[in-house]
Amino acid sequence: MRIGVFSDIHANWQALEAVLEDSEADIEAGLCLGDVVGYGGDPVKCVDEVMRRGWPSLIGNHDRACTDRRILDWFNDDAAQVIRWTTEALGSERLKWLESLPESADRDGVLLVHASPRDPIFEYILDGATAAANLELLHGGACLHGHTHVPGYFYLDGDSIQHNYWLGRVRVTGPALINPGSVGQPRDGNPDASYAVWDTDEASLEWRRVPYDREAAKRAILKANLPERFATRLDVGR
Repeated sequence: MRIGVFSDIHANWQALEAVLEDSEADIEAGLCLGDVVGYGGDPVKCVDEVMRRGWPSLIGNHDRACTDRRILDWFNDDAAQVIRWTTEALGSERLKWLESLPESADRDGVLLVHASPRDPIFEYILDGATAAANLELLHGGACLHGHTHVPGYFYLDGDSIQHNYWLGRVRVTGPALINPGSVGQPRDGNPDASYAVWDTDEASLEWRRVPYDREAAKRAILKANLPERFATRLDVGR
């Protein structure tokens, strides 16, 4: 089965539309690794689309903050402002859906989390030491995760930890930590939306980048009176 792997949509409707159109003819199913909301100006459209499609979905840190105000201190002031606005915009039924999402799942023997095996909600896997600790927890298996907004993967090469970016296709075999990148807010210097296609029959994963209407996404943020920097950063992929 060919599965679209989408993560960190962050209420960017234009980016979500673009990756859906790009993947439509090539996937049989989809899954979401969390953070449907946060930063962007169209949380209702994005949540409704993911719900409508019935994708297996995980809860991300921004999703969790919308349903648990006790963790707002984890966010900077601007991000917390967006979460408060998003909570009001979503309404009770969408919030119930977010609250119902699991922290982790398993698909075809591959662990699915938003952040890391060690901490499914909050931990960023950005360096070799953090990757090593999490790879050890996989006991030879593979994990798909998001949260960093950076596509690529950590894997073992003998006794050393390797981290590769800008990959076309890799084998989904462990131990490995594989990140599809962010649909709605890339942070690897490329502003195009990022997602991946996972072929479970071939045990392979292919990264894809898709341009989208960034001007419309920026307007949605500004129209909602959200912090301007969340709009301008879309142009630089940071």
